[in-house]
Amino acid sequence: MFEKFRKIPAMALGTGPISGYRRRRGYQYIWLGAAEGPERPPILWRVLCRQSAGEGYRDDADRLFEGRPLLLLSDDLLGDHPVSGQIRRDCYLTFDRQPNPEKAEAAPSSVWRDSAARRWCLQFSQACLAAGERDSLLAVYQSDPAYRPKRDAYNSVLPPLPAAPDILQGDRVFFLSAEEAEREDYGFRRKRTYIAEQEWWTRTFEQVFNRSVEVSIVLTHFGGLLRSPTTMKFFARPALYLNPSRALFVSGPGGKTRTAPRGTAFLSPVPLMKRKNACWKLTLHDQDRDGFSLGKIRRAGDTLVIPYQNAPVFNLETAPNERISALALDEKLRPTHYGNIALPLSPEGEARLALPDWKPGNRLFIFCEQCNGPGRTDYASSLNEAEIP
Repeated sequence: MFEKFRKIPAMALGTGPISGYRRRRGYQYIWLGAAEGPERPPILWRVLCRQSAGEGYRDDADRLFEGRPLLLLSDDLLGDHPVSGQIRRDCYLTFDRQPNPEKAEAAPSSVWRDSAARRWCLQFSQACLAAGERDSLLAVYQSDPAYRPKRDAYNSVLPPLPAAPDILQGDRVFFLSAEEAEREDYGFRRKRTYIAEQEWWTRTFEQVFNRSVEVSIVLTHFGGLLRSPTTMKFFARPALYLNPSRALFVSGPGGKTRTAPRGTAFLSPVPLMKRKNACWKLTLHDQDRDGFSLGKIRRAGDTLVIPYQNAPVFNLETAPNERISALALDEKLRPTHYGNIALPLSPEGEARLALPDWKPGNRLFIFCEQCNGPGRTDYASSLNEAEIP
């Protein structure tokens, strides 16, 4: 229902307004995880598509996932810092550190499965994604068919790349295949411009050359494929499938502001934002917070007094981002107002909320959450509907 609007609310339940690449509107983006290093800058991801339901995905409880996951590709070029070894922007990594003649004779799938690049993806998941973010990723089981590339940095006629059966076996973070990295519906348009210093690895095996396995590389800025020994250093752009059912809601710029409420709190209207090139922040469901509950709400004039129990406690030194928050929805379950309404100084307390302008059918939900700031993933309990006297 969001497709026809140029501007949309800067907050939505689930991941409803997020779509894949559109030729006229370009990409939408999601913030997820943070690179290593002193500042730990957040990582921005392109949403390539909303995948159709299939049998190749399992959730964090190893259950078959039959929804429509979001395929994300890192918008940042990543790699290993040459001194610290930390995963940072604009650094490089090798696909495999040493040529291995025995591996070179192996099946195409095993080249990826045994590679340093795949181990780097596991390292990335542990170092750059929080536990809640890792739980929101789907394990992927996939085979790559034989594929004839559409373009190349130097050659106009290319031999087909071999099939790789069962190449992804439960991978949660991985590299795109050469075929995926040439799909025009993912935004990789067919141009033949070679952009040096922007090369990034795919997972696709090509051939054996001088006892060194070669794989394909895809160039950013819509260049062509380039073949290179695995001991060369190029950028990494990890990919992953996000489980949309783990997102309570998403928010764009201005949609979710962290405050330090004292006394009676007020909710802010949810603003509109441009749909084109929208950057979304995730609020993921944290089951460990579902003990949070509400007491009987009472009304003091135009103020609601909202008792709550079992909230994670705010602490300026150790837990400065804990909040009690409120979200107002209209009759079509679209967010209209949002705000932090209390600092939980103890597990039990009371929040005081000035009622916003209500319309028939509006509903109010209260929850506890960890508000981590711009570009950072938030974590929240289930939404508790408030019974307003």
